[in-house]
Amino acid sequence: MSSSLVSGPRRVVVRQHRRALWTAGGLVVLAVAVATGLRWWSHAVPHRIFNGQMSPLGILSLVMDGASTFLLLVPILIGVFVAGPMIARELESGTYKVAWTQSVAPSRWLTSKLMVAAVLAAATSAVLIAAFRFGWTPIRGSYNLSWPDRGVYEATGPVLAAYSLLGVAVAAVVGQLVRRTVPAMAVTGVVTGTVLLALGSLRWDVWPSLTLSGPGTDKLTGMQALPRDAFLLESGYVTAHGRLPYDACWRATGGLDDCPASLGITGWYAEYHPASHFWPVQLVETGIVLALAALAAYAAFRVLRRHHA
Repeated sequence: MSSSLVSGPRRVVVRQHRRALWTAGGLVVLAVAVATGLRWWSHAVPHRIFNGQMSPLGILSLVMDGASTFLLLVPILIGVFVAGPMIARELESGTYKVAWTQSVAPSRWLTSKLMVAAVLAAATSAVLIAAFRFGWTPIRGSYNLSWPDRGVYEATGPVLAAYSLLGVAVAAVVGQLVRRTVPAMAVTGVVTGTVLLALGSLRWDVWPSLTLSGPGTDKLTGMQALPRDAFLLESGYVTAHGRLPYDACWRATGGLDDCPASLGITGWYAEYHPASHFWPVQLVETGIVLALAALAAYAAFRVLRRHHA
């Protein structure tokens, strides 16, 4: 870190939590080493089977699948740490008074904690994103490892860093309101996780999808024209009165392939996102999350002024 970042109250924050910071740094280095080592190994002997069970590419896929789930939890873990050990613990024990009686204003106290946490959260997220993308590239498109899959999507773009910053900002608010270490950690985890789930369920609506359609009822054959890495949102049939779901023919015939004429089907449709929509969706969602983080940070300082004018 530069001397300006760790000067004054910021230096105190770093010293207070140096063990946790060293541990986090060690885990990041380990993640980079594992991703690099597995990628090299899978490139050197990609098809060799070990113990009659799995090839290096299979092992790489398994590890990256687990890594995508872990990285999805990183913003929650960051928020939990900031809310508990960094903020609520000091308010609960009263040690914050020591800093405030040494010519450190409350606003500067909070600013120092948020600055250190935000810089480390952003830097850690950036390194983890780069490491994940490096290990994921050879097996992208594998089961659970396609670009729109939960975990993979977050771990391969700037949205992970944005959620990490949101975790820091939410922790600043919750830590001050709850003022008890363990409850503050729990509440922050729930709030940050809820935002992750909610925005994750809405992200594919922030950018217009594309539609593929054709005449007749041969939907499966027509959908072969979809790009290989497309993310299918919805498919079904078209009638003179609107759309029918993808299984309308199957339900109407009890499992037979032919569509009855009574359904009045005139064609089929498929709505999807091509892989080229990855970056537009990422950037829009990142902007939304950063705006929420800014609001949470503003709320944190408003709470500070109200409680400690």
